[in-house]
Amino acid sequence: MNVIKRNGEIQPFDFSKIEVAVESAFKACGYEKTPISFIEGLKHFIDMFDDDYTFKVEKLQDIVETQLMYEKYYTVAKAYILYREKHKDLRFIKERVDYMDTYAKSDANAATSSETDANANVAIKNVANLDGEVYKTLNRQIQRYRMKKKLKELSPEVADQYEKDLLSHIIYVHDEASSPAVKNYCEAVSLYPLVQEGTHGMDGLGATAPKNLSSFCGQFCNLAFLLSAQCKGAVAFGEFFNVFDYYCVKDFGEDYINKIDELASLYPKRTIGDTIHQSFQQIVYGINQPAGNRSYQSPFTNISYYDSNYWHALFDDFYFPDGSKPSWERVSYLQKDFMRWFNQERTKTLLTFPVETMALLSNGNDIIDKEYKDFTAQMYSEGHSFFTYISDNPNGLASCCRLRNEIQENVFTFTNGLTGVQTGSANVITLNLNRIIQNWAKDREMDREYVKEHFKDLSADFKQYLVDILERVYKYHIAYKTLLYDTEKAGMLNASKANYIKMNKLYSTIGENGINEAAEFIGLTCNYNKPYMEFCRLVTGTISEQNKAHSTKLFQFNQEFVPAEGLSSKNYNWDKEDGYWVPENRVLYNSYFYLADDPETSVLDKFRLHGREFTELLDGGVGLHCNLEEHLTKFQYLKLIDFAIAQGTSYFTFNIPNSECTDPNCHHIVKQPLDVCPKCGAPMRQWTRVIGFLRPIDDFDHYRHIEAKHRYYAKEVK
Repeated sequence: MNVIKRNGEIQPFDFSKIEVAVESAFKACGYEKTPISFIEGLKHFIDMFDDDYTFKVEKLQDIVETQLMYEKYYTVAKAYILYREKHKDLRFIKERVDYMDTYAKSDANAATSSETDANANVAIKNVANLDGEVYKTLNRQIQRYRMKKKLKELSPEVADQYEKDLLSHIIYVHDEASSPAVKNYCEAVSLYPLVQEGTHGMDGLGATAPKNLSSFCGQFCNLAFLLSAQCKGAVAFGEFFNVFDYYCVKDFGEDYINKIDELASLYPKRTIGDTIHQSFQQIVYGINQPAGNRSYQSPFTNISYYDSNYWHALFDDFYFPDGSKPSWERVSYLQKDFMRWFNQERTKTLLTFPVETMALLSNGNDIIDKEYKDFTAQMYSEGHSFFTYISDNPNGLASCCRLRNEIQENVFTFTNGLTGVQTGSANVITLNLNRIIQNWAKDREMDREYVKEHFKDLSADFKQYLVDILERVYKYHIAYKTLLYDTEKAGMLNASKANYIKMNKLYSTIGENGINEAAEFIGLTCNYNKPYMEFCRLVTGTISEQNKAHSTKLFQFNQEFVPAEGLSSKNYNWDKEDGYWVPENRVLYNSYFYLADDPETSVLDKFRLHGREFTELLDGGVGLHCNLEEHLTKFQYLKLIDFAIAQGTSYFTFNIPNSECTDPNCHHIVKQPLDVCPKCGAPMRQWTRVIGFLRPIDDFDHYRHIEAKHRYYAKEVK
């Protein structure tokens, strides 16, 4: 007989080890030694198993407990149970100490050293991020216990299946291990509560509402950290420039944009424009500081810009608490000034946050506001890195948080949380589509070649297989959202209590990962072609129709093509280890509808692959990261914006690596990929978007680091 140890190692069964543990329990209860009759009875029972039987350690311990109870050694049984628990605690402590030692001694960066939910938004390893890492395994156990308990109450038929689905890796709960407490995933907030009462509703310190620009900047930074501490992901501020303008008016008067060069203060001597830039600096450098309660990550912060038509549609009826209204002319000035300032500031220090989105309104043929279209192209040509969101109706707005939600009857239900509607994502559960499609084929006893040849005829059956999984996922989502409602009712979610968000406006998100690999499994090529498009629409269309069928006022569902910064490599490696087919030419599942390393997919085809034919059924996560080797001209960017409108490519950015000199005495930064500093000759390190946000490639985890090296950066637009 053999025994499987807790670390997975298999060893020959040794009865003497059981005798030692049992004797400790008997001696703890006053016995000089273990009664021979008990040892003989226990040995006789174990000998009844076949010689080739393999025990788990827990099974052997259960047998000992059962035998003690059977022979009426109740006190000893209790002592043995306590002995087990004590050693269980000691094993956990030893395992965690070993992990901490390994983490500290490893040369790997923080993302690679993380056991779970790694994130490139960590610049250095230290005791603060180690604090966040060490309890993740326990956090996951707590979250799963809590979910199973709630599922037994709401949907007992899937209570046991939940963990089976997680362990079989057909689904993944994002940031499940980041906290033992129940938190929503991400949120787009209204800044109205800050203007009304300051951060009091979030920190309970009795701070009053900001009175001027300086106090607003301080409280805004505090708010970003406070909100981020109580959610798992990003926080979006869609009203930022409106509120910034509100406090500029308080300090400088309503016509301040016409007297930017006038002095705002004599000591120190500073103009109004200088003061505004100093405020930008205070906020941007503030939110890029790491937060100890988030594993030493900076708060993931998003802001939005709007063209005139978008802004008027959203804010014409907006009033501040004192009855004043924001002014488009002033807000437009601030938006443009901030973009120019931020672009220049990134030549001094490469800053990750805020992640910016420019919202442009089109008439279906062109951007209506030609001035902002021109400005957007100009900023791209000057090397600035930001997202653009294009819509032919102000019925939705992307924040690179996660969502793109519709506005019905101009009530502003979208993720940036504007004008009193506070939304976001309650929870994100992602489907591993490559594993799911292979499980379906296996269940139907079909090999890959047969599926390749007949998938078109089999697609209806695959759709039903996917629907059956979704039926469980909706129950999982409802259970988690109910836990959030319970936590909100208990007064533990300050963002909701203080009216920054509305719990019933949080969407439960169904994510997708491995769609490219699932398509390749059935013999499709991941480029712009009809069969691939039809497969993608089969998946997204199925989820979309099921989301609509299952959504209620309290439980709303959406879907997105998740960025999957760390999940992509997890799913790839889990599937490879378990014998599933995975492509050998990559180390992780792809995060776009195109393959990031494919030199044959042109820039224009990437726009087509993220156009309406592929993405119109998605609600978020459809950002096209157009990797270019060098910056284009303003004219070329204008043409690409036109092409995006024609294709229905609603959300995109241009990604040209930045380079930073590694010599601290030089620290030269250029907005192009270089290996050697042109000023001092020292090596340069490159920054690029890992998934959504700009980080040094050195900070990527091991698999993302490999993927980054194989990304194809187009040399020309065609």
